[in-house]
Amino acid sequence: MSLKLEAPFLPKETYVNYLIQQLSEFELLNSMYPNPGEIVLTDKNNIQNIEEFIENKCEYIPMHLDFTINLCINDFKLEVCVNLPSCYPDEEPDIYLRCNQLNRQQETCLNSDLAEYIKSIHVGEVCIYSVVTWLQDNIEDYKIQETKLKNFDKNNVTKTDQDKFVRMWIFSHHIYNKKKREEIVKKAKDYKLSGFCLPGKPGVICIEGEDSSCQQWWRDIKAMSWKKIVVRKTESLVIFDKEKIFSGFEEIHFKSNINNKHSNMSEFSKFMQDHGLTSIFYELFGLSNE
Repeated sequence: MSLKLEAPFLPKETYVNYLIQQLSEFELLNSMYPNPGEIVLTDKNNIQNIEEFIENKCEYIPMHLDFTINLCINDFKLEVCVNLPSCYPDEEPDIYLRCNQLNRQQETCLNSDLAEYIKSIHVGEVCIYSVVTWLQDNIEDYKIQETKLKNFDKNNVTKTDQDKFVRMWIFSHHIYNKKKREEIVKKAKDYKLSGFCLPGKPGVICIEGEDSSCQQWWRDIKAMSWKKIVVRKTESLVIFDKEKIFSGFEEIHFKSNINNKHSNMSEFSKFMQDHGLTSIFYELFGLSNE
């Protein structure tokens, strides 16, 4: 799937320049990790589609370069899940880490610190190799993150709040990364929360359940690397069983944006209307419904 070039997108030459840099960096990473399974493309046709766009054989912007680097550093097995926006390296890369040898809090700390590191080094140049180097230098620290874990514990909601129920509305500049999307759904189910995730640009998440569980889910998700992600509205629910809107948590899609590139606001508006959430839709996007 791809997106046709049209206003207000940048000139094709600009995208070509970005994609040439992305391919060069990807080739460098492949030379560093040449063994089967070390670098895995989410879409095997991705590279060919990008090359055809660069060679002017296609007028459509290719889907984002999305891949996983499987690293083994000091006995740690790491999945570095990378999604490069069309405007990378001018735009920050979308990176999320998984490591089965770290517990949930340690993994959250690692992703949070990595996000801060990327923001500190990102100056419009390719930086995936720098991320790998940072991991090689710092991964050992997360095996014994006592101080940071205590800080996480201090932020936990007390037991007296466990009978409170909330619905949180979260707005993101975009939600593309396949592994991040999987984590959003997985963690929601782990915490027994309901709601939905609308991937694309912009991205919208609704999460509802026990206040303490929602807050922990939000800490885990916020710790990932995001261009922008904010809680736009939090509703306090008085009688949870009656006010709960969604029975489970799932990722939602519309036929017109099946490529998850840009969200279809018309169809999303109808989805919200069907669930009696029209006023929330207007609040999410700062619109007037008068």
